[in-house]
Amino acid sequence: MVKPMTNTQDDGECRTPEKIAELFAIAGREIEAIEQLTGCVAQLHEVQAAKAELASLTPAEVRAALKFRRGGIGEAK
Repeated sequence: MVKPMTNTQDDGECRTPEKIAELFAIAGREIEAIEQLTGCVAQLHEVQAAKAELASLTPAEVRAALKFRRGGIGEAK
């Protein structure tokens, strides 16, 4: 749980310069976290689109793809 910072210390908590510096460092990572989350969401959309397209394949297309994948795996050995 995140506690909001106030200008009073009636809860007995001592806010040392080190603790405050740590809070600034954590808050400074917000943009990075948002960028990572945005990338994950984009990747999830890509996965969902691929799954939807795979669900529409005909049996012949699935067999051809499986044959292609087996051939590719065999060549890598």
